[in-house]
Amino acid sequence: MRKQIYILAALLTVSLCGRYRAQAIETGFVWALRANFNGTATLPSINKSDLEKIAAEFMKGAVGYTMDGEAELGYLFDSTRFFKMESNKVFGGLSVFGTIGVGSGFSGQSAGATYSGVTATMYINVNYAPVITFGVGSKAYLLRDRLALGLWLGTKMIVDVSPEYLAYMDDTTIMAAPEIGEIIVTPFMMKNMNPFSFSTKFLIEYQQPINQRLAVLLGGYLRFNLWSPKYITMPPSLMSLMNDQLKKDGKPEFSAETPLPSYFLNSLDFGVSLGVQFRV
Repeated sequence: MRKQIYILAALLTVSLCGRYRAQAIETGFVWALRANFNGTATLPSINKSDLEKIAAEFMKGAVGYTMDGEAELGYLFDSTRFFKMESNKVFGGLSVFGTIGVGSGFSGQSAGATYSGVTATMYINVNYAPVITFGVGSKAYLLRDRLALGLWLGTKMIVDVSPEYLAYMDDTTIMAAPEIGEIIVTPFMMKNMNPFSFSTKFLIEYQQPINQRLAVLLGGYLRFNLWSPKYITMPPSLMSLMNDQLKKDGKPEFSAETPLPSYFLNSLDFGVSLGVQFRV
């Protein structure tokens, strides 16, 4: 009985080793499709002089949810051929890749101000669709090619010209009920507003091979987006309320064409991804 167990264990070991060798990384093209489930934390930044232009005392961010789909095309360089390594147990290879994705976006902000002697906070959540992402990156394959660590650089571009918003105040004497509507991006803003953000992403992926050419991907990531729109969009009701207060304070009227050079609408995306990978 003991001898049979030893024989079975030996056969299993040989089978597993053969499986790992068969699924080891090979030089060539690879493409993948994945769905990303994002949490997004808005991180606005603006100096005092620009805050005064919009009759605000402070500006803070909020957290929301978005989702996008992504296609990836890359080229794999295996560790044996290009890095002269004898085994893929630790390092299997390196890839360079490009991606393009499309999905939704979120921006959540709150601004505190004093209106007619009453201090209140206005909350605004804006949803964009579509948002396009594209960029390039590199991944290192580790632990018999099951684990991949990557770094990606690219951009997010908002192409929505009528994003939906939800606006409400913590003081119902100023705004009695939440307001839902669309922010119309004017031709001036289409021409002058910066739609591009610089993005960098760190990702980690686990690969579960199905066969030599197909694998299921499960991953997590962090993506930081640096965005300077130069101008700010807001609901017409807030614009009217803000200009009423600016008039009382004897300050210039604010419009969608008033530049805010210090205004940054940065964000941090974090989440998980699920997809499939094909090796050519």
